[in-house]
Amino acid sequence: MSELLNVFDVYKYMNKENIIFAYTGTFEHFVTTTLLKSIKRELKRSIGGNGLDKRVYNVVVESIENLSKYSPVENNVQSSGIILLCKTNGKYLVITGNYILNQDIPKLKEKLETVLSLSPEELKNVYREQIISKRVHENKAGLGIIDIAIKSGNKIMYNFKQNSDNTSFYIFQTEINAYI
Repeated sequence: MSELLNVFDVYKYMNKENIIFAYTGTFEHFVTTTLLKSIKRELKRSIGGNGLDKRVYNVVVESIENLSKYSPVENNVQSSGIILLCKTNGKYLVITGNYILNQDIPKLKEKLETVLSLSPEELKNVYREQIISKRVHENKAGLGIIDIAIKSGNKIMYNFKQNSDNTSFYIFQTEINAYI
């Protein structure tokens, strides 16, 4: 009986926090495709076709790509992660979390800090330069992270919670204003 109560508590919490969509597990191709179709349908239903649904969807796609890129793979299986899509106070929140190898944190943190240091105009210029040069791997900021920052119109937030000597839990959050 306690399991049912726990599920009900989770349900109440999700409603209270306006969590539109939540998933935890691996982000393999089939799962990701299914999740994205479901999210796209829900955004179209709840937002409509005013362009906001496409911006939120784009941020979700790039956030999942970011999560997948930094998830360690063991025995050909990607580690588990989480994605939450919430609506609160006139904003949509896209939150992802996954385990990351501690050795990958400095390089990722450098990319994130580079993006955070740029103005909206500088972000657009760096994005354009990377598209033109087609040498994304040589640049300090990841194209997907730049795209998220541009599409969201807000600063991204992140954190690393150490899990062990080898891994940490990487939390990535973006806000998209519902009204511009």
